[in-house]
Amino acid sequence: MSRREYRGVVTDLAFLQKEVDRIFARLTALDRTERVAAGEWTPAVDVFESHDDLTIIVEAPGLMETSLSIICKNRQLVISGERQPESASRKIQSFLCMERPHGRFTRSIPISLAVDARKAEAHLKEGLLIIKLPRLKDRRNREIVIPILRDNDNER
Repeated sequence: MSRREYRGVVTDLAFLQKEVDRIFARLTALDRTERVAAGEWTPAVDVFESHDDLTIIVEAPGLMETSLSIICKNRQLVISGERQPESASRKIQSFLCMERPHGRFTRSIPISLAVDARKAEAHLKEGLLIIKLPRLKDRRNREIVIPILRDNDNER
């Protein structure tokens, strides 16, 4: 193997290592293994964007509007709520099978887009909590004129 071929192999291996590191970094960001405390559960969530807004859909069957909370703070959307066990609403002696989770939940969703949280809307329909956050228009290419003050205007 010539010296030139060896450098090509080393370069290829370095590139491969960077790609593997990048993939693991992305998988870590997508990791849903948040530790859930006893009596808590995690609803499934879909997040997608369109030209006009960011939409978050949360599976929330059996939940009422009064048992849910949505807060947008520090570029995070925090959705929390609580599902009461069936035994609390009905006179049940014992369960034969209990697969639907109950208790509290909290989901934090990072918001990487510029959105207007003040104009956000949330609807609970057919067991789905649908949250729409309007996107802010791209301001990066917007021209902003900065006035120049004369020295005598600056004195007070």
